Amino acid sequence: MIATRRAWTYTACPMTFDRRLTGLCFALVAFALGQGVLVANGNLHPVSITSLTVACIAAFLAVVVRLPSHFEFPFERAVLVLLTGAFAHQLYQLVITPPGIYLQVRSLNDLAPFYVGLALAGLSVGLSLSSRPLLGAATPVLMVSAFVFLGTWMIKTSPSPHIDVFVFLKDASTELLSGKNPWAMTFPDIYGNSPFYGEGVSVNGRVMSGIPYFPLSLLLVLPGHLLGDVRYALVAASALAALLLMYARPSPMARLMAAVYLFHPRSFFVVEQAWTDPQVVFGLAAVVFVATRFPKALPYVFGLFLASKQYLVFAVPAGLLLFEQKPTRQELVRFFGIAFGVGALVTVPFFLWNPGAFWFSVVKLQTIQPFRTESMSFLAWWVQQGHDKPSTAWAFLLAALVVGLGVWRLPKGPASFAATVAASLLVFFAFNKQAFCNYYAFVIGAAAIAAGANRSNSADEVDA
Repeated sequence: MIATRRAWTYTACPMTFDRRLTGLCFALVAFALGQGVLVANGNLHPVSITSLTVACIAAFLAVVVRLPSHFEFPFERAVLVLLTGAFAHQLYQLVITPPGIYLQVRSLNDLAPFYVGLALAGLSVGLSLSSRPLLGAATPVLMVSAFVFLGTWMIKTSPSPHIDVFVFLKDASTELLSGKNPWAMTFPDIYGNSPFYGEGVSVNGRVMSGIPYFPLSLLLVLPGHLLGDVRYALVAASALAALLLMYARPSPMARLMAAVYLFHPRSFFVVEQAWTDPQVVFGLAAVVFVATRFPKALPYVFGLFLASKQYLVFAVPAGLLLFEQKPTRQELVRFFGIAFGVGALVTVPFFLWNPGAFWFSVVKLQTIQPFRTESMSFLAWWVQQGHDKPSTAWAFLLAALVVGLGVWRLPKGPASFAATVAASLLVFFAFNKQAFCNYYAFVIGAAAIAAGANRSNSADEVDA
């Protein structure tokens, strides 16, 4: 008797649906975190802690609570109305708040292009609200074009931000293109023997570490460097993430969540500071997109996603949500084998270039980074109340717990995968020794993807 082989499928079948409450809660997570990072640019502040608390509660409810189906469907219209109001409020905040801190502007007239770009963004989102938008499939392109215009304006208006990340990416790109090892180099300490680095890292005005990012992260910014500024690649990453979200499961909700992500109150501050977290949002959006549209490519894209940032270790078990049925051992081995193989392919050659330097720069450096009492985290808040520094083991334990809850409680599918990644990393940052605007910018993007890719909001429209 010949055994039949079960078809290997990843994503949830069309006959099942994500929970509408999950989408609503993650929309709240994205909005609340946007408000939190605005008040002090992602540093500790009473308002930022309140916003962080709201976001954590919303994420917990999204993962744990199950409503009867007849309570789920009345949410849709209310959610769209609330999200439209949230986006309008964010747009207002972008108008009244300087978009960066190193802008080279002499008068309000120099900000005119920024306001024009925001007007274009508002127009594009307004056109997106219909289930059959006026411009059809071109509507997402208009929205993203507004963001790219504004991001380019930010780069030209703030050409030399005083932040080490910008120096790291720029100098490491030059080093790599010259055939030298960016993980074995050192960088100038632009802050002057700063306490921002761990003990012994800053010596005589030099940061005694190579670039602290995975190779894929550096490779992805090289096109921007060749165009004149590494940040062009980061603007492209956010733009592509939004497009993938809007085309994965087209709906007004997806377009609104893309807008909430692209135009959150500190979006262009993230561009100015050259933080690489938009690359990770792009990777997550790519996983959700191929899981929905091209599932055969999923293990390869999932592997590249894992190779983009150190903290994505929590995304590995969440990958179980990408299977529509309980996978066999053979399916698990094949899926994760391909993913780990792809991740190793883009990482190991650079590790072998100088194993000691790579290990110190990418791994050990993270463990010796100091406790930052100005972080937007519950641990920093606890210390500022006069208590001793708690163990950062809480971050790992709570994040692992959230991953377990997500895999157990959420329905199978790419939106649930994004939701579990967003919730686990939100908790990981909120209870860690360092957590700033860039960390939460990733969670805003991940939450937007979780809400926008939610099947309860979409009939997979054919027009967009």
